[in-house]
Amino acid sequence: MNLRAVLLTSVPMVLVAGLGFAGPVPGMPDPVHGKDLALRLCANCHLVDNQQQQANVDVPSFSEIANEEGQTAGTIMAHIVLPKHPMPTIPLTQSELADLAAYILSLRKSE
Repeated sequence: MNLRAVLLTSVPMVLVAGLGFAGPVPGMPDPVHGKDLALRLCANCHLVDNQQQQANVDVPSFSEIANEEGQTAGTIMAHIVLPKHPMPTIPLTQSELADLAAYILSLRKSE
């Protein structure tokens, strides 16, 4: 096999394989960062993951929120920006809102 053939077949495979090790894509919501935010800002009231032991009984878990019919990132972000009592207003950037919504939606059960 000549050098050109080797490069044409191996370079794309190396590039594709490297995508699995890349970090978050700039401009795309990052559910890992969203989980970090959730653990720091929301876990006092909501069950934010399956490792958490305790939360407010009257507040839906993030899994319940994710699995509400018709749930979207936009509706989740709207509920955070314009919370209903007793949820406090939490100052977040647009990027943080998107990350948090992405994390919540990652908890959606597959059908």
